[in-house]
Amino acid sequence: MIVNNKEKLIRIDKYLFYKFSNINRNILQKLIKKGNIYVNKILIKKNFLIKKNDIIDIIFSSIKKKIIYDHLKLNIIYEDEYILIINKQSGLVVHPGNGNESNTLINGLYFYLNKNKINHFYKKIPNLVHRIDKETSGLILVAKDKNIKKKISKQFIGNKITRNYITLVWGNIKKNKGTIICNIGRCVKTNIYMNFFTNVKNGKFSITHYKVLERFKYVTLLKCTLETGRTHQIRVHLKYIGHPIFNDKNYVGHKKEKFIKNFVKKIKYQALHAYYIEYIHPIYIKKKNFICPIPKRIKFLIKKLNFLIK
Repeated sequence: MIVNNKEKLIRIDKYLFYKFSNINRNILQKLIKKGNIYVNKILIKKNFLIKKNDIIDIIFSSIKKKIIYDHLKLNIIYEDEYILIINKQSGLVVHPGNGNESNTLINGLYFYLNKNKINHFYKKIPNLVHRIDKETSGLILVAKDKNIKKKISKQFIGNKITRNYITLVWGNIKKNKGTIICNIGRCVKTNIYMNFFTNVKNGKFSITHYKVLERFKYVTLLKCTLETGRTHQIRVHLKYIGHPIFNDKNYVGHKKEKFIKNFVKKIKYQALHAYYIEYIHPIYIKKKNFICPIPKRIKFLIKKLNFLIK
């Protein structure tokens, strides 16, 4: 949900109580305490002050519904007593929701963390520190404990976590590197998608840095680094500069060359992959970084694009 009230600042528990008058305020505060409420993808406390255009995500499932344990194949890059690093495949939804009650990453993590337990009374609960889109693949940081999650979330707030993505975009970007700065907020017509705003009064301030890795005449391979973490940030920013992500169904706008249209019809996924993450381990207090290779689906695209431009 998006905050559209006229008040400049208001405590989030008061705002939610106003919006959900049928839900006890204590329940709303418990949701915040349990780490079930995010503002702009960041974990918050009950005294957090929200403002217009803030984006609030509420996870009711852990209280209202029992999580389904699904035996999914998880690509685990790293694991210790406190943390998991997952390489999520494209097409996998991260969290259960309407229409996706099972076979999500969270369902698979519940099974993985509790598969050797007969009695789930003391079950381990996976805590997502951040999220990536369904069609985006790559690294996700998962905490095994809510206290660990809180410690890592502070690094996001302090901009101490580095996340790099690789993507193919439409068009030949002229500059070899650059920075995209614009506000991002919910679309006026629908709150499902995001939009960019040139008026600083709308949306949330956001920054993405990019660097050209390779050029394919009509398509460019980029490395993108997030300085802020807004919903769909890279996808919206690249559309903003006129170079939307290759085969992104929701953020389009570039005129495709005729010779490549038939090739695109055969591709069912968007070319965006979170390949690098760096953070400070909250217990060991050591800088950790992880890299997962470019997936086969993007390698296939690069190979085909090399062939097409010859």
